[in-house]
Order: sequence, then C-alpha cells, then structure tokens
Amino acid sequence: MSLRTKPVVVTALSPPARRWLAEFARAGENEQALDTMVRDVDDAIVAALPEIDEPLLRAELDASTRAHWRGVLGNATRETITIRPGEETHDLARTMARRGHELRVLLAVYRVGQSAAWELFTTTAAAEIPDAEVRSEVLLHFWPRTTQWLDVSIEAMIGTFVAEREQWQRGALARQAATVEALLSGQDVDPADASAALGYPVNPVHTAYTLWADEGVLDADVQRHLERAGLAVHRAVGGEHRLALRTGARSLRCWSTGSTVPDPPDLPPTVRCALGTAHPGIDGFRTSAAESAAALEVAQRTGRRIVAYRDVELACLAHGIAGPTGADTLIRRELGDLAAATDSAARLRETALAYLGAGGDAKAAGESLILHPNTVRYRIRQVEQLLGHSIDERRVYVELALHAVKTFGAGPA
Repeated sequence: MSLRTKPVVVTALSPPARRWLAEFARAGENEQALDTMVRDVDDAIVAALPEIDEPLLRAELDASTRAHWRGVLGNATRETITIRPGEETHDLARTMARRGHELRVLLAVYRVGQSAAWELFTTTAAAEIPDAEVRSEVLLHFWPRTTQWLDVSIEAMIGTFVAEREQWQRGALARQAATVEALLSGQDVDPADASAALGYPVNPVHTAYTLWADEGVLDADVQRHLERAGLAVHRAVGGEHRLALRTGARSLRCWSTGSTVPDPPDLPPTVRCALGTAHPGIDGFRTSAAESAAALEVAQRTGRRIVAYRDVELACLAHGIAGPTGADTLIRRELGDLAAATDSAARLRETALAYLGAGGDAKAAGESLILHPNTVRYRIRQVEQLLGHSIDERRVYVELALHAVKTFGAGPA
C-alpha cells in the first residue's frame, strides 16, 4: 500500500474558507451523501467507458471511488497531505488486469472520475459560497490536493495493474480465462482443446452460477466464504465437475456439469448467488452463463441474495436483459417442433395464439380465424401433442414464445 506525505505550498486559509472546507469534509463523510457522490461519479465513468458496465466490476469501482474520496476529504484542510490509497483501489486495478482490460482503460477511469468529481465539487462550492473571493480561495486550495492525490494514486495503481497482469499472463489462469472468453464469444473452439485448457469437460450439461461476497466480509475471509458457497451450489445441481474463475476481488464465476433443478442452495449468509439453468455442450456453457448474468443483474437491482434465472426469466425478457439468445432459448424449450418454419406449424401457431387470446374459447377463436370450432379444437389437440402437455400448463411461457415466433419468424424446419 502506498504511503506518501507531501507538503503543499499554499497561503494560509482564511477563516471562512477553512470553515467551509471543514464542513464540506464532514458532510461528505455522511453515508448518504457519500453514496450519492460515488453514484454520480461512477455513472459518469461507466457512461464514458461502457466496457466496464458490469455489476460486479461496478461494485469494485464504487468501493474504489469511495476510498479515494474519503482520502481526499481527510486532507481537505491539512497543510501536509498523507496519500495512502485504500486497498479497495488496488482491488479494482487487479480485477481490471484479470478481466483483460488494457491499462489505458484504467487510466481513463481516473481521468473521467477526476473530471466528474471536480465538477461536483465546483458546483457545490458555487451554490454554497456566495463570496467570490472565498470561493476562489477554496478552489485554489482544493485543486492541488486532489491532483496530487490522484497523481500518486495513479502511479501506485499502474504498478499494481502491471504486476497483476504479468502474473496473470504467466499462469494457467490466463489460459483458462482466454478459453472461457473464446467460448462465451462464440469462437470456433475445439472441445478437446477447451476441456484440456480448462481442466473441465465442455461437452456435458452445464449449469452456470456467479457468487459474490458482501462488503462486510473481511478480505482474508472472502475466498473461504466463496469456496464454501461454490461447493454448496455444485452439490445442489448434482455436479460432477466444476470450473471456478475469480472475476474480481470478491466474486467467482462458476460452471458445474450438473442438471438438477435445485432448491435454494444453503449458502453462507455473507454470499450471494445468481444461478443459470442447465444446457448441454459448448452452446449450453454459453447460454447458462448468459442466464447467470441476467440473474445477477436482477440481484443487483433488487438486493435479493439468491436469484435463479428460471424464476425471473419472463421479467428478464420483458426488461431486455435476457441476453441475445434468451428468446431463442425460450422458443426452443417451450415450442420445440411447433416452432418449425413450415406451413403446418405456422397454422397451428396461429390457431394456438387465437385460442389463448380468446381465453380458451374455441368458438371465439374460430370466428376470428373464420374456422369451425371443431377445427380449432382439433388443431389445439395437435398443438398439445407437439408441446407434450396441455396448452394451459405453461400458458404464459407458451404464449410469449408464440408471440416471439410470430414477430421475429420461425427457425429452420
């Protein structure tokens, strides 16, 4: 951890300027005010750098910004400033290195963050200090402190980032991470090569899940809590093989070769979980991971500890966070051969939608389609044979899948 003490050459602050800065620093330590400041600054960072707009990385960004701002506020009125970036700031640098981000992205985080924080500070000063001379004195006093803090911090973060990147690139973790990225991005990957690189078979059925530890867990205990939670989920899905990758200082991304639909797993109360559903092969590895990511977003938005995608699938589709294959997965699972691009399947889908839209009234559906009610009933029996169950059994899911095919078209026959 970096520690530097530097004298700052400034004239003595006038009493009004010192009082305002001291009060500003005290107010900034209020948790609600600090949360607002961190949110505003990090919203600006993510807007400028959408490649880091991911819930778990955002949590580490928030922690880093909070630590930096507390450090700056702690030096607001001192003649000599002590620059000691918190461990949270190093965690962010390490995580960005492990995620494969370039150094320029980390530097851009600091550049955009400094600009956003300074804008918030100057706006507050303009609103609260009517005396132009006092306001100018405050700005001239505060600016070199923030600049020196960030200069030293950036130097320290570059060192942390480079050291982590070098270690990451040398090890097996790099090969694992690169293989996972290739699988998730849809690259043409040989299954045998991928399985060897991961130490995990990619051909069976996979269930993906993301685990992350609460902020209250001590850094020294995080890995133990995550590992305990990972094994609990692995057992719950009936897993045989398991792959676990660190995605941040307090998070794991995992896959297990298991397809059991679990009850909520027995996790430590300090760990949260976003669980995908089971899918086979390389495509399933990717699909379940996308579902876990959607469940993670639901968990971040709602504060729920455990979110299974199967419980929130419709909400994810409605909110557009189910990923690019979410609707296709729903269609394949719910409709099967009924989604075929054939005239006969299209007639059955049209009849099914009319029947469901009429509340299960064959006569009303027949009137809308200009068909005899018995013809409607016959087609619905055909639909149910293809579905493998009554059309009412999973009505909401079936109807949504039918609407999706009607709007975007059917797959190949």
